Amino acid sequence: MKIRLLEVLICIVQGFFSGLILSGTGRHIEEGGIEILLGCIFWISVFSYIRNR
Repeated sequence: MKIRLLEVLICIVQGFFSGLILSGTGRHIEEGGIEILLGCIFWISVFSYIRNR
C-alpha cells in the first residue's frame, strides 16, 4: 500500500516538473496546465508498463 502511494506521488511530482519544462510558455504554471496533466499521465503509463513487464 505504501509503495503504491509513493509511486503515485512520484508520478505526480515528475509529471509536474516535466510538464513545466516541456510547456512552450516556460515556467508559467497557470498556462502549462495541459502539459502538466499530460506529464502526469505519461509517468503513470511508464510506471504501469514497467510494473506489468
